Amino acid sequence: MTRRVEVLSTLGSGVLLGCAFPPLDVKGLAWIGLVPLWGVTQAVASGKRVFSLGAAAGFVYFLITLYPLVSAHSWTGWAAETPTELSSRLTRQWWFLHGIWVLFAAWGALFWGAWALGARRIARSRRWWVAMGAGTALWVLVPEWARVQTTFGFTWALLGHATADWPAVRQGAAVGGVWLLTALVAAVNLCLAESLWRGPGRERRASLGAAVTLLAFSWAAGANALRAASPPADRVKAAVLQRTKPTYRTGDFLPIGLDQGYVPMVRQALEAGARLIALPESIVLGAVTLDASASAVKPPERQIARAAWDAAVRDVLGASGAVVVVGMDTVEHGQDHNTLVAWTREGVAGWYHKRGLVPFSETMPPGWGALAVRGVSQYAPGQGSQLIRTRGLVLGGFICQEVLLPDLVRRSVRDGATVLVTGGNDGVFEHPAVARVHADAAQLRAVETRRAVVRAMKTGISAVIDPWGREQVRSRSAEPAVLVGTVQPRQDRSPYVRFGNWVVGVSALLVAAALARRPSSRRSRA
Repeated sequence: MTRRVEVLSTLGSGVLLGCAFPPLDVKGLAWIGLVPLWGVTQAVASGKRVFSLGAAAGFVYFLITLYPLVSAHSWTGWAAETPTELSSRLTRQWWFLHGIWVLFAAWGALFWGAWALGARRIARSRRWWVAMGAGTALWVLVPEWARVQTTFGFTWALLGHATADWPAVRQGAAVGGVWLLTALVAAVNLCLAESLWRGPGRERRASLGAAVTLLAFSWAAGANALRAASPPADRVKAAVLQRTKPTYRTGDFLPIGLDQGYVPMVRQALEAGARLIALPESIVLGAVTLDASASAVKPPERQIARAAWDAAVRDVLGASGAVVVVGMDTVEHGQDHNTLVAWTREGVAGWYHKRGLVPFSETMPPGWGALAVRGVSQYAPGQGSQLIRTRGLVLGGFICQEVLLPDLVRRSVRDGATVLVTGGNDGVFEHPAVARVHADAAQLRAVETRRAVVRAMKTGISAVIDPWGREQVRSRSAEPAVLVGTVQPRQDRSPYVRFGNWVVGVSALLVAAALARRPSSRRSRA
């Protein structure tokens, strides 16, 4: 390769893979995006240059995929500000968000560089199937799993997410989670790359055949799983409510703090026969005190007694046996929480405090000092799965960006959740790509756990998703909606729920074996 071809191939991989995800979201590009970079790793002699080229591809990729997060609105908590203070904070936030965008892109790029260097070492002078297998395992282990562990555990822009629009292919998530889907996409890429970069002959045909076989097998196995999906025997009607309102006044809220526009929507869902009704977060002005304790940072007049909510919900539900789940701020033991609270006509049925708090807004990561621009209010994380048992349902909760934490959702199902319910507010990001990323992830969480997901988002995208990742109903962004679907409480456990991230463990073993093996003396490269 000439230097120009090396650079163009490198940047091409970063752009192709970046465009496979929102905002452009051309998911088919994920199946070919690694091909140019693989050729570079095998053609360049210098290990230092291979690392630099791999890192450059990763930097481009993360600049594209992370950019929508720069559109986050400011987090002020309950701080009161003058116009001058507000202007100053927004300026600081602009610099902070753009700085963290570039910093995280550069950090992620290092893992791509490490993969490129390792791929060159592993694949050098070995047969195509060894190169493909070890290169795939290394991709799962380094640019995906290791990178996620160092960025607060959020699985943003994994290759496996590109399969969300392929109903049959995404069924593999039930076996090995999103990591197995990542391995599939990476393996197809590397098989195609091997068929292009090797000289003419049997090995080129074999690697191309392997790519076709992998895709065909994954599609056939997933299609068989979809055909075997039985209609729900114990059906429960579930509703998700989405009321988009760009601006609020104090008069828009009831005395208990609830956006009063949701009351007729709840009644509409009840008339449709819904037994489980989910409302999003960020629709309650103030915080509910679950145990009569008080928050030290929230205004006293905005701390609402739990009994007031009991009475208001009872009035709305009447004789209905429905469960209403609302996202709201709460106070328990004097600590502030971001919470899903479930109510029946008898009162509170249980609650789920958010565990995976968002860094720099809901919580301050240790060691980062006071970099984030925020108010005085911070949340305390919940502990454990906090399952809600009511009306014959065992509800597992997760809130907003927790949809990007597959281990967290998996643990709730492992502990006994029969239905998953979630609320959130992607409207804190102006860029619509964030909502699309989270919607894709919600489909994969349903498949991984084989649980229905009832998902209410304040500004969209809301949906009722079945255990195979199919959206029975789906809202548009920024449009009010009352969506009613059917969910099936399930008690079975998928292989992913049982065995967790086994794909990562197998990948580590394959990489270790490949690194320990002495390369052969022949090199069958063109």
